[in-house]
Amino acid sequence: MSNKLSELKENFQAQLDRAKTKMEASKESTKVSIEEAKAKVNEKIDEVKGLITDAQAKAKNKREEALASKAEFIAERNAAKAKRRAERAEEYAVACLTAVEAAIVEADFAIAEAIVAAAEAEELM
Repeated sequence: MSNKLSELKENFQAQLDRAKTKMEASKESTKVSIEEAKAKVNEKIDEVKGLITDAQAKAKNKREEALASKAEFIAERNAAKAKRRAERAEEYAVACLTAVEAAIVEADFAIAEAIVAAAEAEELM
């Protein structure tokens, strides 16, 4: 019986040693898995940081484009206003010249009438 007990003890000890070995291997494997997971997470964080940086750069570029577009729009609008103002001023000048021309023609008629009236008055005298 002692032999059998001894054999069982040895078998049990062997199984216990195998379990310890597996547990140690599992421990090491878990450490490696954790390190790999940390590395993957850090890699993903770096990737996301890069995406954020790219998105911020794109947003900055779009903002600058929008500001440039706004400035261009304002410049075009101001140019259009200045052109309309110049056109109205030109129309006003043409209207004034037309009025002056009409006044000159009327003055010519008045001069002619004065000459005729003066001539008639001399004849009557």
